[in-house]
This record gives sequence, C-alpha cells and structure tokens, in this order.
Amino acid sequence: MRTLSREEAIGKLAEDLGFPWVLKVKRNIPLEEAIGFPIAKDLVAQTASPPFSRSLRDGYAVRSGDLVGASESSPVFLSVCGEVPMGMMPDVSVPQENAALVHTGGAIPFGADAVIMLEDISDSGKMIEVRKSVQVADNILLEGEEFERGHLILRTGEIVNFRNIGSIAACGFHAVDLIDLRVAIISTGDEIVPAGTVDLPPGKIRDSNSAVIMAQLYRAGIRGNFLGIAGDDPHELGLAFNGALESHDVVLLSGGSSVSVRDHSVSLLKTLGNNPDYDLPVRGLNISPGKPTIASGDAARKKLAVCLPGHPHSCSVVTAVFLIPLLRTMYSGKPDDLFRKVFLPASSDIIGKNGVEEFIPVRIDRQGEAFPLWGKSGYVLALDSSDGFIRLPEEAETVRRGKNVEVWLW
Repeated sequence: MRTLSREEAIGKLAEDLGFPWVLKVKRNIPLEEAIGFPIAKDLVAQTASPPFSRSLRDGYAVRSGDLVGASESSPVFLSVCGEVPMGMMPDVSVPQENAALVHTGGAIPFGADAVIMLEDISDSGKMIEVRKSVQVADNILLEGEEFERGHLILRTGEIVNFRNIGSIAACGFHAVDLIDLRVAIISTGDEIVPAGTVDLPPGKIRDSNSAVIMAQLYRAGIRGNFLGIAGDDPHELGLAFNGALESHDVVLLSGGSSVSVRDHSVSLLKTLGNNPDYDLPVRGLNISPGKPTIASGDAARKKLAVCLPGHPHSCSVVTAVFLIPLLRTMYSGKPDDLFRKVFLPASSDIIGKNGVEEFIPVRIDRQGEAFPLWGKSGYVLALDSSDGFIRLPEEAETVRRGKNVEVWLW
C-alpha cells in the first residue's frame, strides 16, 4: 500500500468513518471555565451589537444638517434640549437647531444622527456654540453596526479564547456547551521507562512522547489521558489498547508504528471495523519526519486509533500537522491545523527531498528571515527554540537563500 499525503489521509479517514461525528457534550459550562476548549454547537447572536446606537465620545447629539458650514470663523449656535442619562434610553428627542448632552457609551436620542465632541464647542448652559461640521454617524456606533441578530459568533469546534470570549459574553452567553472528546495516550515499547526514572537502566529511554502529545493536544483545546506504558508483548498491548477503547473516543499509541516484529499496533488497528489485512485506511504518511504513522477507526462505534512514530521529533511533528487537524475534522468537519501561515525569505539554502512533504523546525531571526533548525527525528530538543515549521511541499527541491519559503507559525 502506498503512503498517503496528509490531506489524502485525513480525507480518506473522514470519508470512510463518516466525519464529523456527534460526540458527547459537557453542557452549560461557565464561560470562565470554558476557556481553551472547543464548543459543541454554533453560537448565534440573539441580539444585535450594539443593541442601540451609542455615542463614542462625550459631547452633544445633533442633527448633522444643522451644522453644515460650521467653522471657527462661522460657528453655529444650537439650543440644549436635555441630557441623556447613562444606562437609560433617552426620554428626549432632538428637534432642528437643538442638541442633547450625551456621554461616552450613552444612547443616541431620536432625531440626532451625529455627535459633536466637547472640544469642538463652547457651552453657555442653554446654548452651545459649535465650531465644526459633522457628517451622518460621526462619533456614533450605530445599532447593529458590528453585527446583526443571527450573526454566527463561533462555529462548532472553535476554541473559546481571549479573542472571542468578549463577543460571546456580549451576546449573553454566560455558559456554553463543550465537546467532551476523550483521548487516551499509551506509550509503547520495552525500552520505554517513566519520565520520572532517576537511574536510567542500560538500553532504556525515558518517556517523553506522552508529554509531547498532551501538550500539543492542549494547544488544540483537547485534554489527553495518559494511561501509562505498555511493553511490546502483544497480549499486554492488546489489553491496554482495548481497555482504552472502552472508555475513550480516541486511542493514541506512540512508538507502535515502526517496522519491527515486536510492533503489534498494526494488528490491533486492523481489528477496528473488521478491516481485512489489506484495508488499513492509513498505513504510512508521505511526510518527513513522520512516515511510519498509521490510523484506523470504527464508524459504528465512533472510535479512532492512531499510531504515532516513536522518535520524539517525528511524534511531535505528526501530532501537530496531522493528528490535530484529523481530530478537528472528526468533531467539526474542518481540518484546522491551528497554524498561522506566511511566506518569508530563507536565511540560507534549504535542500528539499523531492517527492516528500517536509517539515523543518524554524526560528524567525531579527531580519524576519526563516532560519531552519536542522535536527534528526530522534532529537528531543528539535522544537525548543522554534517558532513553527518550514513546510516544503512534495514537489519542492532547493530553496535558495533570500527566496520565499512557506512558514507555519505556532
């Protein structure tokens, strides 16, 4: 079976498994507790923003037509017809050649279509002298100007964050429903020992992949559940895998995708959905690093399993550029990878591998150039000082210094 591109793999799984799935929901979670999590349903504004026309300045609500030609040398005099109290709708209207005192954020009274700022007038109590003309809607935020009732505030799967929480609250949502995605993480391999192991036995390495995966998931609003380390014994691994499937929507195995007689993850994934041996949906990705990635699922039970590479850097790359968009497709139907994508000049020549999509850690230097951070798939420090990745598409070869290269920023 040929390896698939990332897009092909996500698309195939989405089609075969019928994404998006309807998952369990955490209901009525207070807004302050929802920060960092994906919402379970579209949030639609029930009121316009603003709900009434409001003043953007301290000043006087006026009719713009009364001030045509007003200037320092030719001021216009208006009668003061009242004041609009804060937090209340106006009980006055503004007839021709009149003005009403308004404060920043106050409602605009009927008849007025602009606000003249205090610094552009002289106030004598019952009259104001206006030394500047205004246009319709000057210094006013009109009713519904930002959005109308029915406006889509947040789509299913989007994460509640500092950018959107203000608009959510302003629309009257003090609690929201969240997607309750349950993800299990199992590290595999006889050579893996817990991260807290002080005296490292010969031939062993500490588990870093589980922490890497959980951190990447956290970035996507998903909380992983680390279930420990399973050895390469097929019975032990099978018990851990099937037990995790019972209580989770997604099971992630790290280190169980390499070509080895001791890796039994492929056999486990073939049991999902009763796939025949030749029909594993994803068996290898055409990316570097991260080729030995496999995935399968069971549409009837709504279960997904992914085996991630064992090398730390490969595991991190695949989690960021494949797993997260796959999971977001699973519950929202959209493969959002959460990167900001730009094109920046390369700080040096970058030699690509033709025919393979590559992801190279990158640091943006002071000149705004993309500086590649070369590292091997087994490195654990590959991303420590990175700002994201340089992405070289399959058809890319050498990118010369100074030429633009695609950069995916965290």
